[in-house]
Amino acid sequence: EWLSRPSCYMAIVRKPQDRIISLYYYSIQFRDITRNARKETGLSYQALFDNRTIPDFYVDFLPWIKGEQTQTKFLRCLSAELDNGMVRRFSGIGLHAKRCPKEALDKAKENIEKYFSLVGVQERFQDTVHLASAMFGVNFTEYHINKGVDKKNTEQKLSLKMRQRINEMNRLDNDLYQWVVDRFDKKMLNPSKPIIIPGGSRTDYGEVKLWHAIGSSPKRQGAMELSPANQ
Repeated sequence: EWLSRPSCYMAIVRKPQDRIISLYYYSIQFRDITRNARKETGLSYQALFDNRTIPDFYVDFLPWIKGEQTQTKFLRCLSAELDNGMVRRFSGIGLHAKRCPKEALDKAKENIEKYFSLVGVQERFQDTVHLASAMFGVNFTEYHINKGVDKKNTEQKLSLKMRQRINEMNRLDNDLYQWVVDRFDKKMLNPSKPIIIPGGSRTDYGEVKLWHAIGSSPKRQGAMELSPANQ
């Protein structure tokens, strides 16, 4: 809507359980960052968020960061990320405090069929790159930046009980993931033409620089400059 030219939508899904577990381990790292920030600034947790020293995304997990940092406590945080975050995004209902409704799953599938040229699978990333290359006629290559830490060396292991709880909380995401994988297999056998989405329909906000929505990242900028595509 913000672009003056036609565009295409692409996305990649991940196993819901793995996505939440990754978020958990990332939050452990983030917890340590906030502790250090508090020591350096003397500010409260809330003040760190209010001053944008810490991304406001983690306000959802403030009770866990401040209090008893158990696995159970983490999954009790009132964050939409823990409740079918993929279905929320694809359906368009968004990340809000209300529970993700069952009908959002059908809407997510409808939107994928109608608007998305490609929805790949993280666990099959090479296949996703190859399919994207075939669909768009571009020779995409893999280039990894900002890779996560090895979870084998983290301080906590998620228990079987917590893994089961994650699956219960993300049943809609599990259904969507399996549906996308089945659809992906068919696309691999018969790549379709990209779905072109008309652009330029938004007129209520002048010229928008998309990088502003992403934010600045010296690590990402440096990696982009070193990318083979820019050599």
